[in-house]
Amino acid sequence: MYVYGALPQCVSGLAFGRTYSTAINRVKHVKPVILNNGIQKRTAFYSVPSVKSSDDVLPANDRKIVNPELPTPIVRKLKSLQVDIISTILEQSDATKSFVNFSTLSATNFTKNLQEMAKYYFDQGGKLFRPTVSLLMSSACSQITKSTCQEDEFIDLNQYRIAMVAEMIHTASLVHDDVIDESDTRRGQPTVNARWGNRQAVLVGDFILARATKVLCSIGEPKVISTMAEIVEDLVQGELMQLTAPNDLDASQRFQHYMTKTFYKTGSLFANSCKSVAMIAKCKEEEEKNAFEYGRNLGLAFQLVDDMLDYIASSEMLGKPSLNDLKQGLATCPVLFAAKEYPELNALITRRFKNDGDVEKALNIVMNSNGLRQTKELAKEHCLAAASMAEKLPQRDSSRNCLIDIALSQLERDR
Repeated sequence: MYVYGALPQCVSGLAFGRTYSTAINRVKHVKPVILNNGIQKRTAFYSVPSVKSSDDVLPANDRKIVNPELPTPIVRKLKSLQVDIISTILEQSDATKSFVNFSTLSATNFTKNLQEMAKYYFDQGGKLFRPTVSLLMSSACSQITKSTCQEDEFIDLNQYRIAMVAEMIHTASLVHDDVIDESDTRRGQPTVNARWGNRQAVLVGDFILARATKVLCSIGEPKVISTMAEIVEDLVQGELMQLTAPNDLDASQRFQHYMTKTFYKTGSLFANSCKSVAMIAKCKEEEEKNAFEYGRNLGLAFQLVDDMLDYIASSEMLGKPSLNDLKQGLATCPVLFAAKEYPELNALITRRFKNDGDVEKALNIVMNSNGLRQTKELAKEHCLAAASMAEKLPQRDSSRNCLIDIALSQLERDR
């Protein structure tokens, strides 16, 4: 069992023994798409490496490992990370100090509200899932290149900064998502926009991103900074894809649109954070690619499970309203799979479930279809693919096995 209480428990790879016969292509195809503003943007079409079961992932002498504890240095870093993020949020810049008397500035309602809003989500004690993955990957990758290091030295300062930035970008995206989705609750608490209004919520999301940028720039490695910057670009692209999904797509195109959007909105943060810490560790290009692929598959599996939970978990368990996707007019994976069995769903998808009774009808169809089962199977494919990437990492502490268990445990989540 994990020693850090906010983290998800992992399950043994033995829970995933069934074989799946889907033929999967290992190649990631990329082709350019021209956006409305004329900028060329890569669009990734992804498929999952073919991993038949957990027996393909864990070597024989490791299959009995159940829920390895996080390495002690990572536990310590996670405990300090949230404090360091809040300190970064509240830090007064030298430029501001030189122009404005700090005591006067801090007394203004604007500054007090900005600091209070920026701290709001961080003070609620999130799961710190993304920085946990980043720190575990940091430790595992550093074991490739730092053969003489002690356990406490596997993670250097810049890798720790990547973990901070990953959590800050994620939190800023939550603030902005809540504005776009008009959400009133998050983690069982009122959202920033519900408490302070949409305008101030947008500003505080921008403020968190600005502070994350300062932390990122302190790393001083242009290639790493560029890689992490892609996360924000992808988040925007994914949100635009979600808001402006074309109505004239056929079933295959609609599913590809959904999976690409899912990578941009969720997978990119995991993938590029993992790649960045591998770059800082001075890993080889193939090792950087493996780290990226671990994060990509984990992120896709994570979102697919979230899409399932929107149908089967209560609002209390999720910390946000259930059936939120349907109510927002979004056709996620369970709906898209269900539409293959029940073509009448396509009309509801096209009009984004906006007519009276559409949400209830779509829910009834999904629950009576194979949509949830097929979504779970696809999530499992990505879980196993992520675990297969982690299995290639060295094992001088429990970091590698924690990464494997985190991947395999996604289907056990209930929130």
